[in-house]
Amino acid sequence: MPETAAAQEQSRRIADHSWVGELLLRLLGAVLQITATWAVVRALTPDEAGVYFRGFVIALGLSALLRGKYEIYMAQHIIGRCAPTGTCNGVLLMQLARRMLLRSSLLCAVLLVVTADLDIQAPQLQAVLQTYLPFVLALPFVSLYTFLGEALRAANRTIGVVVAAYAVNVSMLLAVALAPPHASLALYSWAFLLGSVVSAMVAAAVAWRTFPAPRNEASRPVSRGVLQEVDSREFIGLARGILLWGPLGILSVWAPPIHMAQYAVAARTALIVDFFLPALNLTGCRETLLPTKPVRAPPRLLVRQLVAALGYSSALVVPLLLLAPATLALYGKPYDSQWVVILYALLLGVQWANGVGRPAVRHAVVEWDARRIAVTLGSGAVAVVLICALGVAAYGALAAAAASLIGALIVNGRAIVTALSERHTGESQSGSPSPDRRI
Repeated sequence: MPETAAAQEQSRRIADHSWVGELLLRLLGAVLQITATWAVVRALTPDEAGVYFRGFVIALGLSALLRGKYEIYMAQHIIGRCAPTGTCNGVLLMQLARRMLLRSSLLCAVLLVVTADLDIQAPQLQAVLQTYLPFVLALPFVSLYTFLGEALRAANRTIGVVVAAYAVNVSMLLAVALAPPHASLALYSWAFLLGSVVSAMVAAAVAWRTFPAPRNEASRPVSRGVLQEVDSREFIGLARGILLWGPLGILSVWAPPIHMAQYAVAARTALIVDFFLPALNLTGCRETLLPTKPVRAPPRLLVRQLVAALGYSSALVVPLLLLAPATLALYGKPYDSQWVVILYALLLGVQWANGVGRPAVRHAVVEWDARRIAVTLGSGAVAVVLICALGVAAYGALAAAAASLIGALIVNGRAIVTALSERHTGESQSGSPSPDRRI
């Protein structure tokens, strides 16, 4: 008992001591994010910026579809504190990362073949292909650092995600600073590839430190049972990827480039919520950092986490909403118009909904119900695609932002309702779990 109390006290001291340093790192990440966005949109015309940010959709959107089932299984393994195969988190993370890298590399090779064929058959597309070639090459690296970032997020080590994003933003700033006058978009695209490579290396180092793995087990192949469990989450992973990137994919294909640029500016600025909110939430829920945290959160802890998430999300998003006109004015025209302010407000709403629902989503991962989760994510993905497809012609980027907000409300609202209903059911049954529930 004295050893346990001492270990808990030491964990609290470490968490409290590191919070100031983490806050400074997050502040630096937010500054780099906004500065890089500002530099790019000031260096490029709105149409050029729209074409450039379409490359982000290629790299990040495709990586979300590729890594979905792997990161969902890994998050369940980390959050649920379950190890049915007896494999530690570090070894399992490396095994799944290799599989995911193989998958993304094969898709990258296919896209390169298609690109080479188009370069020969349609010479008029040569400039476009040169712009998007680095984004295709960056696909394996983007997939790796985003996959590792989601694993760190599941372990409440979100600062690793922020630090890994430094390289991409720094590379964008260097491209703007070093580019000669009238430089082609390909230069900025190659800068993104360089930043993605460095981000993957940083994320791998942070993940290795967070999830240490014995060297003699690191090269062990993943078991067939784990692969079957991962493959059973294929539909859920695809639905989640479509939910997150479906509206942006439709926008990048059907809307004018200027709408893509305005959406990218609003979205990248709204991401500062994702930088700061996890740190604020953890200051109110320090028990999530303790090694003695139970697999199933007690009902009172779950409600307290939901209330804290609501308070911290609102406290962060409301001031940003009030400062929206002044914030967007930093980017100049055409990024400071009234409808871009509305676009920015909708995307802040997406961040708010994700912040409020995060404890409930983690609860859903622990109390895993594949059918219910598949229905929720599948219905959300269909809703956002239909809303965006029907509204993009008339409303452009606003349709994509509204669809993303509705999708976030569907998923997080459903997660909160389910968590609270299970809480009442658990109380009525004296807290005994359902025998057919899988963890």
